[in-house]
Amino acid sequence: MRSENNVTRTQRARRDDILRAAIDVIAAEGYAAGSIAAIAESAGTSKGTVLYHFGSKAAVDDAVVTTLFESGAEFMRSAMSDAAGPAAEFRAYLTSNLRFIAENVSHVVAVHRILENRPPVDPAPAAVDQLASRLRAGQEAGVFGDFDAVVVAKTVRAVIDAASFHLTDPDGPGGDPVDVDHHITEVVALFERAIGSEES
Repeated sequence: MRSENNVTRTQRARRDDILRAAIDVIAAEGYAAGSIAAIAESAGTSKGTVLYHFGSKAAVDDAVVTTLFESGAEFMRSAMSDAAGPAAEFRAYLTSNLRFIAENVSHVVAVHRILENRPPVDPAPAAVDQLASRLRAGQEAGVFGDFDAVVVAKTVRAVIDAASFHLTDPDGPGGDPVDVDHHITEVVALFERAIGSEES
């Protein structure tokens, strides 16, 4: 596999094409269908080129998972950068998480299918700790009410994880398409009531 520090712009573009092909194949056809050969065909390249950039199928899978979390984190940072105060930060945190899922359906589905077959180290504890710290800061500032920050953080993360299935289901509950804006609005309102936000 090529070092990240020694790739040209063309190589980076080819690597991104391969990743996009892997996401599309795995999301549309399932994990078992996402062979090096199938990914290469979808990307319009050879198996040798895929292995040149990634080295193995496991490395492709790892890159699909890693890039989703990296892209999601950047999306959240951008959304939260202008939030003023704990309540606005919490609203931006929750909204951006859910919006990112809704706008990256194929990537989220591909990661689901990879993790079902190759479970990695669970990243959730760090996410829970970070959110709990934000909630405690809001409590200390007198913006949020009295609650167990860890329990609420775990519940928020559980709802986000569930949304990664609910918001990526093309049929939605009862066969009706999911109203993403309504879903996000209701989830945000629910948690703002739960934390007793004085700025909501």
